[in-house]
Amino acid sequence: MSARILLAFLGLLCWNCNNSRLCGAQELLFEDSFETALSDKWEFVGLDREDVRIRDGALEIRLETLADPRSQRVLKVNLPFSTADSVVASVEVTVIGESLPHGAFAGLCLTNANGTEFTVRKTNIDGYFVLSPGEVEFIGEEGQEGEPGKYTVKYWPADPSFGPLRVIVRGDYAHFQVGPNQDGSYKNLFHSAINPSAEGMGFGLTVVGSKDVDMSGERWVRFDNFQVTKL
Repeated sequence: MSARILLAFLGLLCWNCNNSRLCGAQELLFEDSFETALSDKWEFVGLDREDVRIRDGALEIRLETLADPRSQRVLKVNLPFSTADSVVASVEVTVIGESLPHGAFAGLCLTNANGTEFTVRKTNIDGYFVLSPGEVEFIGEEGQEGEPGKYTVKYWPADPSFGPLRVIVRGDYAHFQVGPNQDGSYKNLFHSAINPSAEGMGFGLTVVGSKDVDMSGERWVRFDNFQVTKL
C-alpha cells in the first residue's frame, strides 16, 4: 500500500454524508457515562490505578509510553458477544490541553482472549492530529485491484465535530466509523477481517505514548459516554 498520506482537511467543508446508521432491535450490553465512579466491570491491563481518574463527569487516562511495545495498556470490559454478531461500541475521545506528541494515540479497542484485536484512534502522524486507520482509496485502473501499490490512504483530521469513535463488529469483520456529527451523519473509514471468536470478547480504552518522544510532564485524555450495543 502506498505510504503517501493525503490529508483531507478540506473534507470538513464538504462532508460526504455516508449515513450508515444500523437499524433494528437493539440490546444494550454495557454503558458507562463515568459520572461518579468506574463500573466494577472494568479491568486494568498494563495500567496502574493512578493512571485513571474520574473528573468532571468523564473518565481520564494518563498518557504513558509502553516499556515493551508488545505489551498492552488498556482499560477493558468483557462482554457476551461473538465476532459473528452485530455489535457497535462508541466513545467520545478528547485530548486535554496540548495535542498528543508524535506517535502517541488514544482510542477504542476491540479485544479478545489473546489481547487487542482491532484498534481505532486519534493520533499524531507527522505533526497532524488525525483519525487512524485511514480511509483506503483505490487509485489504479480497472484490473489493477490486486496490486498493493495502486492504493493510498487518506487520513481525516481528528476534529471533534466528526463525533464519537465507533467500532462495528459484524460477520467476522471490524469496521471503523465516526459519528454522528452535528447533522446526524456517520462516516466509514476502514474495515478489516478479524479472527473469529465466540468467547472472551470485549472492548477497551487505550492511551499510549511514543518511546521516541520526550514524555516529560503530564498529559491526560478524556473519555465519555461509552456504550456497547448488540443489534
